This record gives sequence, C-alpha cells and structure tokens, in this order.
Amino acid sequence: MSHIILLFILATSLIATDISAKYKVSFGIFGQIGIAKTNLHVENKKYKITIHAKTTGMANLLSGEREEWYVSSGKIDNDGILVPDYYQKTVQRYSSHEGETVLKKDIKKYIFSHDTKELHVEQTKQKGKQVTYEKKDGDYYAPNDLLSLFFNFKKMLPSLEVKTESTFYAVGANKTDGRIDVKPLLVKDEFDWKSGHLMRVIVNDDIFSSDKGELLINLRDDGLCQQAILKDVLFFGDIRGEMID
Repeated sequence: MSHIILLFILATSLIATDISAKYKVSFGIFGQIGIAKTNLHVENKKYKITIHAKTTGMANLLSGEREEWYVSSGKIDNDGILVPDYYQKTVQRYSSHEGETVLKKDIKKYIFSHDTKELHVEQTKQKGKQVTYEKKDGDYYAPNDLLSLFFNFKKMLPSLEVKTESTFYAVGANKTDGRIDVKPLLVKDEFDWKSGHLMRVIVNDDIFSSDKGELLINLRDDGLCQQAILKDVLFFGDIRGEMID
C-alpha cells in the first residue's frame, strides 16, 4: 500500500476544527483490499493531518497485516496556507522468520527548514528486536508535503474547475524532485458518480508499477474527494478509492 495515501485526497478549506472521512479501496478482480481514515485538526493557527490505511481480507493476509500511518503537522500562515514543520510516514507489517512472527516497522520523518530551503530526514527501522536509526539531509526541498499540498489546493487552485495544467512540488511524491502535475479531466465515464469536479494528477512515479502514477480525482462542491482512481496498475486494472463515510 505504498503511496496509497494518494487515493484519499482532501482538498478542502479550513472552515471546521475537525474534518474527517473514510474510504474503501478496491483493486480490479481482487475487490476490496483496504480501508483508510483521514482527519484534519486545526487549532490556534496550527494544523495536523493524520491518515491511517490498512489492508483488509485476503490482501491483509498476503501483506502481513500491513498498516500505514501518515502525519503532516505545522502552522497556518496569514493567507490560510498550511506550512508543514514535518511529514512522517510509518509502515508496519509482520513476517515469518525461522518459525517466528516478526514485527517490521519503518518510520521516516521529514523535517522542513523553510528559511534555508533544506529538508532533513530521520529514519528508524525495526525488525523484531533490532532497531536502526539514521539521520541525513533530504535529496530535495519542497515547500509542501503530499498531504499539505492537497489541503492547500483550495488556495492554490482558486477554482476546482481545472482548465489548464499546473505543476507543484511536494515531499512524499516522486523521489527525484517531488514534482506533481495537475491537468484537466473532461470525461466522467470513469466514475460511477456523474457529479463533481474532475482533475488528473500525475505523480511522475511508477506507483504500484503503474506507468507514471496517474490519478483521476472527483471532488465534491465542498472540495472533499468522493472518488479517486489510480490508472493502469500491473495487469489487473485500476485501484479505486471511494468515500463511504
């Protein structure tokens, strides 16, 4: 479920203190493979976005009960833009080793230095009782992480009607420079729900062995994502995310 978070985009304005949504994820002939929950909390000009994604059914068994957590935390500037202090991704699963079930956990934390335009990375890896820690400079700097960027869309894209191509950069997107391309999407045939605002998001990375990480996104009038499709994954079709709560 690496990068699965891209299926649960919330591009909404900061009106309420807490905004939450729940999504189911399905994959071609395999049906439902996961559930994701997301929340945005705003208080005293500070924000925190959290997302928890986990596999379900047969996918849960095959992935070693894989779970992922994503956190973006930071400040809100005077223009209402989210400015991240850090972005953290945690992946946890279980594997069998010499007849024993072993916990494997990978925590990667990106710390932003916006004044100097630098990014610092702290990574902790655990396999059973063995734990390693590494601290290094990031490969590139970007003003947003993946979560803050999509929550900032309502400010960066004044209209949800995307008519021209735009380019953004976010930590947590493609590994080279974090580039994300947003393009118009005019055909609604891909979606079961015919209402909504459509856009095409190119992450420029081979997410799940897809060609270039192409996402089709359907937003409600309030900016909340109601459906998302990751195109052309492996040999089995598309990964689809749909709001259920």
